[in-house]
Amino acid sequence: MGVADEGSGTARRPADNRLDRFAVLVVLTVFGLTWPVLDLLGRNAEFFLARRSPKLEIVVLAAVALLVLPAAVGLLGLLPGRVMRWIGLGLIATLATSLANLYLSRIAIPWWADMTGAVVVGVGFTWAFTRFGGVRQLGRYSSFAPLALLAVFLFAMPVGDVLSEPDSVVGNPVPVSDPVPLVVVVLDEFPVASLIDSQGELRESRYPSFAKLADDGTWYRNAVTVQQQTEHSVPAILTGSDPDQSLIPVAGHYPFNLFTALRSSYDLYVNESITQLCPQQLCAGLSATASSLVRDVSVVAGHLLLPEPATEDLPPIDRGWGDFAAVTGDFDARGEFRALLRDGQQASIERGLAQMATADVSEPALFYLHAIVPHHPWQFLPDGRSYPFIVSTNPASFDGGWIDDGFLVAQAMQRHLLQVGYADHVIGEVIATLEERGIYDEAMVVVTADHGIAIVPGVEHQRTITPETVGEIAAVPLFIKYPNGEGGGVIDDRRALTIDILPTIADVIGAELPDDVEGVSLLGPTPARESTTTTGPEGPVTYGVDGAEKLEVARRIESWFPDGDPWALLPPGSPDLLGADVDTSSLEPSALRVRLRESDLYEDVDTADDVIPARVGGSVWGGSANGDEMLAVVVNGEVGAVTRTYIDDGTTSFLAMIPPELLVDGANTVEIVEVDGDSLLRIGS
Repeated sequence: MGVADEGSGTARRPADNRLDRFAVLVVLTVFGLTWPVLDLLGRNAEFFLARRSPKLEIVVLAAVALLVLPAAVGLLGLLPGRVMRWIGLGLIATLATSLANLYLSRIAIPWWADMTGAVVVGVGFTWAFTRFGGVRQLGRYSSFAPLALLAVFLFAMPVGDVLSEPDSVVGNPVPVSDPVPLVVVVLDEFPVASLIDSQGELRESRYPSFAKLADDGTWYRNAVTVQQQTEHSVPAILTGSDPDQSLIPVAGHYPFNLFTALRSSYDLYVNESITQLCPQQLCAGLSATASSLVRDVSVVAGHLLLPEPATEDLPPIDRGWGDFAAVTGDFDARGEFRALLRDGQQASIERGLAQMATADVSEPALFYLHAIVPHHPWQFLPDGRSYPFIVSTNPASFDGGWIDDGFLVAQAMQRHLLQVGYADHVIGEVIATLEERGIYDEAMVVVTADHGIAIVPGVEHQRTITPETVGEIAAVPLFIKYPNGEGGGVIDDRRALTIDILPTIADVIGAELPDDVEGVSLLGPTPARESTTTTGPEGPVTYGVDGAEKLEVARRIESWFPDGDPWALLPPGSPDLLGADVDTSSLEPSALRVRLRESDLYEDVDTADDVIPARVGGSVWGGSANGDEMLAVVVNGEVGAVTRTYIDDGTTSFLAMIPPELLVDGANTVEIVEVDGDSLLRIGS
């Protein structure tokens, strides 16, 4: 007796049955789609910490990815009929192709060769599935894999430490004999070289808020971080000890820290951005929305699973721990673009300032703010306004490092310096809020950074510490304003470490720390440190203590930006036309043609808006355009920037930042002219 074929009415048994297709679809969905994403997120628990993801949300995400979604795909294989059989086989081929692509993409071959090989594997596997019982049997035996992988994700990966975080408060409090208001601000990705000139002096006119801190307190000009990565450098600040690389930044791994130590003596107002060292019972934070989680997971999945050309327009995922879409900007829904910005870098700042403005300060209060500035994506002007990205990628950045084009890298430095100006603005708001509350004078205010960034042509990775990048990565700002004017106007050039911050706080408030705290109080004798070590994922780097490295960085910045002015950037060999009045109608025509990106942004500008088009970009063609043209951006008759073209995917393109004060309310005229030696030529559109 024969078994009828699905939907055919014949007596021939098909080479595969519906249960086989169900099993293999489940397995391929897990291994070809969902597990690669969960594996990446599970090994980077900071993704969930930064979002303040509830434990239930993490478990639901894993269950949906490993059980619900694969089962839903597998159900398509259970549907009867010849058409559904072919649909099921098509899905098997597609998922097998995706799985093959994951492995072939790791080989240094062109993307099209990778995809061709993956398609061959996918089709070949599907053919083998229909012909060989052993392949189908392997699918059935592997159908237990989703449950096994769910257990691995929840219990055997770093994210499991987030899920197992104790619900009870950890760490013992310490007694405090002389409490004063405490304010600790940790900035992010901030080399101290961005604040100083080549002589090591603070650029006071550029950064007045940091200058006020220096005048009112002590500037530890030779401070360095002991750790390269945020997930380790912030715990070093908060615990006073150099952490083990295997730990993740949760209270369960760091039971003794600033928050648990002072919980009995201080009201805690804590805004952590990446870490979660303050237990939830003490510092209930705001969680990101579920829709934001879905969006970010989708972006991660796109980078992992799509072929290379399809990922070019995706938001980068190496510039933060979430809100990835905020780095591209949505010009069709600018309200959403603003919301993404505010929900990202500005959200914790606004919460922290609001707490300082409204908290009950009649009792000792600790305000902690980890502000993700001037960390990229660089999107803010010094006054706090942001600007559209125009292009989603930085033309100078390549695989996390920088290309060799010095001018394009200098343009990246320009945007960083503008955002350093915004960091100064944030510190100014902190100071003003404390003054309004009447607690600035009596408070101890600490401002530092977790680590720096290397913005250097040819650097393989902008966040990796090497002997050559010590001045960019390790040397960070450290300003401490002591209570009641003590130590005001002092520059201290001892080798200070970020692990010295907690012992210094303890010294001021009369708290006794455990003996295993490694740092020392900066109010005590200068420690005899003859070398310093900063550790990153690629290992430790040891260097001297004279701080010369940061001066080398400052000299390089000064070569591009005289007097530290971020608007003074000029391409090599160009005349200084900045601020010149130009009547473009009187210029001779150029052989080039230009197309301005997002030109409609200049048709109705509101200078009071929180997003202003201070970044200009476009493309040129015609003549002998080859990526080395010198251009001037003329805004309402005045040269706002001089820039140089570059080749982007075969297109001659340009970018430039223009001072926002050149823009006026309403319609603005933005024109691009060619700089040919001492002559200016009008470029037509």
